[in-house]
Amino acid sequence: MSPLDHIRVACIGFVFDTVAQAIMRDIAPPGFALSFAERPQEQTDEGLAACDVIMTVAPVTEAMMLKAPRLRLIQKWGIGVDKIDLTAAERHGIHVAITAGANADTIAEHTILLMLAVLRRLVVADRAVRAGRWIPAEIRPQSRKLAGKTVGIVGFGNIGRAVARQLQGFATQILYHDARGPLDAGTPAGATYVALEDLLVRSDILTLHVPGGDANRHLLDKAALARMKRGAVIINSARGNLIHENDLADALESGQLSGAGLDVFETEPLGADSRLRQFDNVVLTPHSAGSVMDDVAPMAAHCFANIQRFLRGEAIAAADVIVRPARPRILS
Repeated sequence: MSPLDHIRVACIGFVFDTVAQAIMRDIAPPGFALSFAERPQEQTDEGLAACDVIMTVAPVTEAMMLKAPRLRLIQKWGIGVDKIDLTAAERHGIHVAITAGANADTIAEHTILLMLAVLRRLVVADRAVRAGRWIPAEIRPQSRKLAGKTVGIVGFGNIGRAVARQLQGFATQILYHDARGPLDAGTPAGATYVALEDLLVRSDILTLHVPGGDANRHLLDKAALARMKRGAVIINSARGNLIHENDLADALESGQLSGAGLDVFETEPLGADSRLRQFDNVVLTPHSAGSVMDDVAPMAAHCFANIQRFLRGEAIAAADVIVRPARPRILS
């Protein structure tokens, strides 16, 4: 019997409509049985007990792993693994993989959308027109163009580089900082490496593209925000815990920052009492930077290809491997 016969894939956290689910089922390899749960708690114990693979956009805890004795691979839809218990996966012999670069251009596009929406006060203008108010004179003093601005990119992986490439059409100066230091391979023309401190001081727009987790928690706090150029704009389509939200609200309130575009938050969904809701110069989106129908089929194909390689005993691309346990789980 082939190792790809009767593979049960528990798909967790997918809030796709039935059309998207149908696309995924349609391109799933023969022998793959997909089950969908919008939230981890909706995945039944029976479903976890039977699954060979978890494909997820949601947290995966050790408790879930313990309920899944057949589980050998957790395949992340996307790249963020801060909500997967990687230590537990290693301990229980479970591999973890991602889809490196699969939707980098999509997230970069949303990042630039946020830049433009903040600079041109898109939300304010839209609300005014809907309310019957015609405000070109009022909005002019608040609006700025992207061309000619210095954009600082924190994190120069697939997404950070995609942002830099797409910005080349906007006549911006592009600076970047990456924990690995200056990067030659794949660096878009015109992008210049600088130290993080220099990036904070020089950027008109600062956009974050680094992993979440404890290592980068509150990368932008009160002290970092105070070092930024007065009137700068912050964009975050990476992880919510990169920014101390109360410190961000203080900086917006004082005028230290002139705006922010946020797709991610410390707590999601964003709380009703969040101070960020009060600012007209803040554009908020619901962690949707990577959520486009165009990417469903290629993302699913990337995930399924990784699963097939793994089950056949072949190597998954190194960029996709997050956990390769020293003692992989072997089914009896």
